[in-house]
Amino acid sequence: MKTSRQAKIRSIAVLITAALLLELTTAVQFMSTRKAISSQIMEMAQRDLSETNHTAEIKRIAEGAITDILPEVERLAELNQEDSLHRLLQKTVAIHPEIVGIDYTHRVLSDGVRNGYYTFRDEEHHKIADTIIGFDYTERTWYREGLHGNGFWSEPYMSRYYETLMSTFSRPVHNNKGEVTAVIGADVPMSELSALATQLYDNQQLVLYRVIIFQLLGLLVLAFIIYRSVTSVSRLNKVSAEKEFLNRELDIANRIQTSMLPTEKPERGDIEIAGTQVPAKQVGGDFYDYFVRNNKLFFNIGDVCGKGIPAALVMSMTQAVFRTVAAKEDNPATIVRDMNAIASRGNSTGMFSTLFVGVLDLETGKLHFCNAGHEKPLIIKGRVISQVEAKANIPIGIAENSKYQDQETTIVPGDMIMLYTDGLNEATNAAEELFGFSRIASTINGSDSTQAATKAQKTFTPEELIETMKQSVAHFVQDAEQSDDLTMLAILYKGA
Repeated sequence: MKTSRQAKIRSIAVLITAALLLELTTAVQFMSTRKAISSQIMEMAQRDLSETNHTAEIKRIAEGAITDILPEVERLAELNQEDSLHRLLQKTVAIHPEIVGIDYTHRVLSDGVRNGYYTFRDEEHHKIADTIIGFDYTERTWYREGLHGNGFWSEPYMSRYYETLMSTFSRPVHNNKGEVTAVIGADVPMSELSALATQLYDNQQLVLYRVIIFQLLGLLVLAFIIYRSVTSVSRLNKVSAEKEFLNRELDIANRIQTSMLPTEKPERGDIEIAGTQVPAKQVGGDFYDYFVRNNKLFFNIGDVCGKGIPAALVMSMTQAVFRTVAAKEDNPATIVRDMNAIASRGNSTGMFSTLFVGVLDLETGKLHFCNAGHEKPLIIKGRVISQVEAKANIPIGIAENSKYQDQETTIVPGDMIMLYTDGLNEATNAAEELFGFSRIASTINGSDSTQAATKAQKTFTPEELIETMKQSVAHFVQDAEQSDDLTMLAILYKGA
């Protein structure tokens, strides 16, 4: 009797100890995680206060350095004075510590010959050095976009020469006939972003170690309890109920997000419109919208960086702002500027959106547009396609005072405008191949073998184009998991 009573007391003591350890584990995990996240949020907020001015200053220095030496670069290149050109680039890197290197790449002509070199700051040997560019630079956006216009800033990418994120400002080099012969670019490190990513990782590791120690203690006690008692299923039932509740909440969020996309098409004889949005998760960050005001079609398409609930929240805000601003403003650049100001103000998350806004005059066919870092739209004439030469402005949500440029072109009756997010051209199959622009083109012009049934058809309607493109992507990716949100918008202009 006494032994049984002592055994019960020991069992109760073990249960109480286990309960206390579990509560302590949960409390420590909660407090540590909250402290780490709070610290990261505070630092991100402080960085955001200074990042705009700091980034603008670095950009100004890099742009100014390339602009200042460009006339001399063109003169030396015209005279084939390669040695002098090398010395000029080395001197430029030496006197501008903000620039870690300068790319000089000759334009690739029909012969396919690639000739380029990189002048960089060799930190290991404390000198300025040159090296031949050993990769296909024609695939880089700073080269492709640098062939046109008066300056282009690439999105951040991982440098081949430095273990850090880099952004490149590039400009074309002309000969005395005005022909583009090369592209020159200045590399600027994104040190703040790299440092923040490292700190986030370190903080997460520190929290993880603490949690593991307390969880091991809890597991030892739980192992003794499991040995002496029947495992309770109530915890599993609770977790299952919470998961089911979360799924229901996400389904509701999906329906709300879908309802924000335009459902009613303009009942007019001068245009036809079709659009689709397929999120990679239950909710996504892609969006599109359109409406007619004063005989003008206002439309947009965009892509919020990231996926899931955070991107969906930014998407909802962006859609609402577009409707509000475009209801009283006709100029696309002004619309994008106002949307950027609202998206950037108080943005401590670092999330941004690429965006394309167009205003089509339905009487004249004049298309005014502004591109904020988004994919270039396509103009489809029957089965012949071409890209709209849309200059790349900075995405919205990065810097509140960013400048945006308005452009225009003319759309003739029978032309179709196709807009899409990078979930189309970057759709990936199981072999990690990209769908790519060439497959987009072959789907439209009928050369894709999977679209044999549509080859005899002269033109697409917007609905047929969207459906055909979705089928082509599905056939390409097969069973591979969808890697990004897929959104398309097609507008057929029939004329007044």
